[in-house]
Amino acid sequence: MANYRDLDDPSAVRKAIAECDEIGREKFLTKYGYGKARTFMLICNEKQYDSKAIVGAAYQYQFSKYLKNTDFSGGLATVVPLLSNLGFTVVGNEINDQTTALAEEVPDTMWEGGRRTVYVNAYERNSKARTACIETHGSRCAICDFDFGETYGPEFQGFIHVHHRVPVSSVGARYKVNPEKDLVPLCPNCHAIVHYGNKTRSENDIRKKLKKTRGRKTEDVSDGDIDTIANTK
Repeated sequence: MANYRDLDDPSAVRKAIAECDEIGREKFLTKYGYGKARTFMLICNEKQYDSKAIVGAAYQYQFSKYLKNTDFSGGLATVVPLLSNLGFTVVGNEINDQTTALAEEVPDTMWEGGRRTVYVNAYERNSKARTACIETHGSRCAICDFDFGETYGPEFQGFIHVHHRVPVSSVGARYKVNPEKDLVPLCPNCHAIVHYGNKTRSENDIRKKLKKTRGRKTEDVSDGDIDTIANTK
């Protein structure tokens, strides 16, 4: 009897993802009889996919018969651990462009009252860049280790602010962002402290403050090692 738990070939998942890319999300879901994911999205190659539908289609690439929508349930107890164990990243909701404007993202001249324009850092708002950052580093805060999914439940799995290490004002209006080196996941608290007082502090500076004030046993490393920390937590 077909069982989604038997799916253990990451290449089958990648083939399902490739098919989705080739024919498009709507046709892919219609072909296999799935609806759009209500919560959990698989992210791969800076794109987002309906996790349950991908598993159902991937089963076909490994066992020559796809799983129907009614053959298994999708969610935190099923699809999420299956895909995670196969090396894929799953988030609780589709990643969008929403973020919060912080100190580095607003112009120096702000006027009281009247009409004003606030320029927001497009790289932090761009959903593709956010997706790539989370795919690369995960969604746990790289400074304090806070995870929204663990604290508030599966609906918030994958939710996190994405911090741009180099202020856009210092590099110009446009440049090619490197998600691995230029972007890092931070919780709103740490993100705000990094920018507090119109400054851009390093993650390591804030980590040292946490270690000092909370007595946390946080490894003292340079900013260049933050990628290692983010990927090993």
